[in-house]
Amino acid sequence: MKNFFVRYSYDSMRMLLDQVVISIFGFSLALAASKTENDTFLMGVSIGAIIFYLALIYGAAVKVGSRDKTSVDLERQPFRPLTGTLVSLLANSLNLILAVIITVFAFTSEEITAGGVPRAIALLLQGMYQGLLAVIQVGGTAEAPVYLNDCWWVYFLITVPALLISTVGYIAGVKGWRLTGFSPADLPASDRPTRKEYLEQKKERQKKDK
Repeated sequence: MKNFFVRYSYDSMRMLLDQVVISIFGFSLALAASKTENDTFLMGVSIGAIIFYLALIYGAAVKVGSRDKTSVDLERQPFRPLTGTLVSLLANSLNLILAVIITVFAFTSEEITAGGVPRAIALLLQGMYQGLLAVIQVGGTAEAPVYLNDCWWVYFLITVPALLISTVGYIAGVKGWRLTGFSPADLPASDRPTRKEYLEQKKERQKKDK
């Protein structure tokens, strides 16, 4: 576990910074779009911000996988397909902590919108989803509607796309798949022997010396 933090903490921090930047950008767009009083336009702006955010996360995950590709190919480390998931999970740790706090408020209070402060922080950190969460109604009445941002479970749900995209991106990086323009350019194959080939060559030299 310690080695994982040492190796991938920087990548998780980069993902978190990407999230914060796009969140502020998405929140600003949602705020501007809300002034038009057009829910369809607001949802479209939010979806665009979400796609842009996930594209950045995918690109970051591909870079991590590409960096590990050499070690995997040389058999210096095993291929772990869930590495991208864990890196993204670490990057989303603050979001998940806030989701847990919101859940506690939801089950210990009679008010469905209890936990205003953690909700506000969570929405600020996930501003790209604000347009969808504030528009889609999931219950209530015409006088007292319940929207997605009022539901405790949605704060867990909005972390799932990043986890899935990071998983796919990391695997694509390790396997060298070119799914999008975010994939790195192909590098020439190394002429160095793999660890298995090196050990076999070493054994052959020892036999000859005898």
